[in-house]
Amino acid sequence: MTKNQFIKQLAAELTRYGISDAANTIDYYDELIDDRLEAGETEAEIIASLATPAQIVAQLATPDKPVRQKKMAPMLIILISILLVLGSPLWGTLLLTAIILVALGYFLIWLGPFLGAIFAAAGILGGSVSLVLSFFVGLQEGWIIAVMQLGISFVMVGVGLICAGATWYMTKYLIRFSVGITRWLVGMFRSRLKVVA
Repeated sequence: MTKNQFIKQLAAELTRYGISDAANTIDYYDELIDDRLEAGETEAEIIASLATPAQIVAQLATPDKPVRQKKMAPMLIILISILLVLGSPLWGTLLLTAIILVALGYFLIWLGPFLGAIFAAAGILGGSVSLVLSFFVGLQEGWIIAVMQLGISFVMVGVGLICAGATWYMTKYLIRFSVGITRWLVGMFRSRLKVVA
């Protein structure tokens, strides 16, 4: 950090926290750095040996001179409150619409794995029951129908297993996708809150 950068940062910190004798403090550190430069020290050595501008401001804040941050004027707070109340029919419906759209998006994303799980369970369960009952169909209706039912039960179990595997892989990737989307939405919401604050 150079002398000019240090002085600019110090001035910004002093202004930010409303220190009353900011000009004297800036002059003091400006002269201090100049004197040490004349004594043969480099800017980097001098700046490294000094406290940071934030530490200097903290040292200047005493119980009788507390550090204060800038506050919003009471009229501005009242005006913002009135605008929020009066505008709530508009922004309230927009917020509700945004929440519903996000929930609908998650519902549509997870509809695929849900349906895949239903098809997998139906295929495996239905095929297993058909497999067991094909023996009894053979006794009652004839072995040609029993073999046909046995083949259909194998197809149902196979389709159920394929659906189960597809659902497993789809769910694995959708979890990552959902977590990424959720983090992005939360980050965007937090950044908007910082801008408003």
